[in-house]
Amino acid sequence: MHFKNRYTQVISAVIFSILLFTTIRLFFYFSYFDYFGDLTFIETLKSFFMGVRVDVALIFTFTSIIWLILLLPFKFTTNKIYRSSLGVLWGAILGGIIFFNIGDILYFGFVNRHLNNELSLIGNDVGILVDMVVDFYLIQTILGTIFYFTIVYFFYKVFGSDIQNKTIRQREWANMLLVIIIAFIGIRGKLDGISFGTSDAFAVNKVSSGNLALNGFFCYYRGGTINCTDHSAIKSDQAVQVVKDNLASEKFEFMDNNFPLMRKLKPTTKNNYNIVIIMIESLSARYLDELAHNNFKVTPTLDKLAHEGQLFTNFYANGQRSQEGITTIYTGLTQPVGFENLGEGLELYNPSYLGEMAHKNGYSTLAMQSSDRGSFRVDKLSALAGFREYYGAEDIERTGEETGQPNYGAWDGNSLRFLSSKLKTIKEPFVSFCFTASTHSPFYSPGKQWEKYPHDVKSENGFLNTLNYVDTQIKEFMEASKKEPWFDNTIFIFTADHANQTKISNEKEVKLENIYLPEFHIPLIIYAPKLIEPKRTDIISSQGDIVPTIIDILGWQNNFTTIGSSLFDESVKNRFAFVKMGSIVGLSDYDGSIFYNFKNLISKKGSISDENQQLLLSIDSAQAHLLKNSKWMKKD
Repeated sequence: MHFKNRYTQVISAVIFSILLFTTIRLFFYFSYFDYFGDLTFIETLKSFFMGVRVDVALIFTFTSIIWLILLLPFKFTTNKIYRSSLGVLWGAILGGIIFFNIGDILYFGFVNRHLNNELSLIGNDVGILVDMVVDFYLIQTILGTIFYFTIVYFFYKVFGSDIQNKTIRQREWANMLLVIIIAFIGIRGKLDGISFGTSDAFAVNKVSSGNLALNGFFCYYRGGTINCTDHSAIKSDQAVQVVKDNLASEKFEFMDNNFPLMRKLKPTTKNNYNIVIIMIESLSARYLDELAHNNFKVTPTLDKLAHEGQLFTNFYANGQRSQEGITTIYTGLTQPVGFENLGEGLELYNPSYLGEMAHKNGYSTLAMQSSDRGSFRVDKLSALAGFREYYGAEDIERTGEETGQPNYGAWDGNSLRFLSSKLKTIKEPFVSFCFTASTHSPFYSPGKQWEKYPHDVKSENGFLNTLNYVDTQIKEFMEASKKEPWFDNTIFIFTADHANQTKISNEKEVKLENIYLPEFHIPLIIYAPKLIEPKRTDIISSQGDIVPTIIDILGWQNNFTTIGSSLFDESVKNRFAFVKMGSIVGLSDYDGSIFYNFKNLISKKGSISDENQQLLLSIDSAQAHLLKNSKWMKKD
């Protein structure tokens, strides 16, 4: 291998880099060929071309300084050791980005989107992440590592190759200016406006187009931030009014024009009912036979509770990560794109907190999870939300028949028995929250007695077996609860943090025709046999409705701000589910769904109304405007 001069060597390295990234994108495309099936051939080509723009922006951003050092018009820059050393650096940087993107491709299979800010949420879960890499993705990790060092070696060879013309001419200083201009344009990705970002990568108005063009590293590095995400699709005053009109009801009243979405329940009877929230890890609606009729036969307890309680068939998670689900259940707020996570800055905007409202109404509060205390930072989130007691796996004794070691903290059976013991002693009335973990991938088996399907820690069969185990533990928990004096005065809420995105190993699907966001569809069961009549309801709803629902049921007279309504408020005229998918937001109503990538409305399904398309934009604009201007909630 040899090159005519230093310029052809650098240009060749850039071309090789682009081809390398394109190869990874081809691998990504064929790995999820069915997902990209909604793209026509021309749309696919356009998306690949847009992907090249994404790759160029990354390559130029992280290697252009190396070009400059390689092309400096000094004699020493022709030295082979000098150039091959910079080649190693080039390869190490690009290899690292590609290694990251290979991990992103694996991650995509779980949530159908790229990595965004998930890495900032690892916290105390590094050990779990390492276990997954070593166990769940060992072969991929080994192959990725080999590929990484192959890339480093390749660029070492490229820049260690002979250069035929080593002459340094005076005019090369002018060439350096041209190189800097080219690098600047490539880094920005376009000539006008702000730099090329994730919202620019949609060649056509389909989510799949953007996902094909983007990659995980670009989304993580150049994804939305509070400073550059444009939330002004609708003027703020107009947006706030649209949202306000859609939240209006006869039960709640808006309290302060300076905090236009802040509401309060109108005077009513106060009920000191207890609340027990069980948030089940990765539970999609399709797994409940009572709801989806897929005959998986692993949720007999939840099916019975759904039949005897109120089952909400069109209930959605507001996000795709555990922390997003917890944030919404704790605050009623769907984290806006580009804003900090709760616990890392979102709390500075003064959201409403479930635990704090409970405390002000004389309630005892308890939160716990099966994972370690700090996993997913639930300890910090629970403290912010006002929960006075908090427990994690470190506090939970092993008391059951489970075998082996769970990937996350404690087996859920031990956790639910621990919760039972705590609810025996906690002062009434109380609000408690429990987050399970045994259905999180990889799906380690707690024991043969719970395996209804051939077990595999990587497949849906493994998930079904762990769900069967969790369902059995919920049965034990409910049987123990029925023996307690507080049972008749308690409302149990069963839901999920987000849907399960494990690849389907069969062709069973939810049969409901009006499910337009299946990747967000989760169950909600409200069970209180002495207090709430059994009912099956198809109203569109989401995790954002849980806080106002609890306020309504209990008759709390607290000010609060959420983008949601009580599920028991029949005066609400418009029902909707507002969701977040990485750096995209979406909305579903009874007739369809649509997404917004902060540039265009995309991936419209069904016949969602024009008014609700405007509502989607208005919710995003109103949330961002009120939060940034400290107008979300009035401080006490």
